[in-house]
Amino acid sequence: MMDTTVEVSYDVAGMLFGPGSLVPWWAWLAPLALVFLKLLSPVLMPEVAEAKSTAEKDGKKGKKAKKPGKKKK
Repeated sequence: MMDTTVEVSYDVAGMLFGPGSLVPWWAWLAPLALVFLKLLSPVLMPEVAEAKSTAEKDGKKGKKAKKPGKKKK
């Protein structure tokens, strides 16, 4: 049972990453680049990250400040 599981997972990994893979090696670059750019954006562009975090904080404060009012009939 364990041997079958390991063999199947090895075959799946080979189909995804190996030399005869279904997905070419260069197709993995874009998703990885997007993930790392998202993680590194505060380091690479600090003023954009600061503006974004400030906008998020202002949005949260604005939502908390609103109180539901009573409906008039």
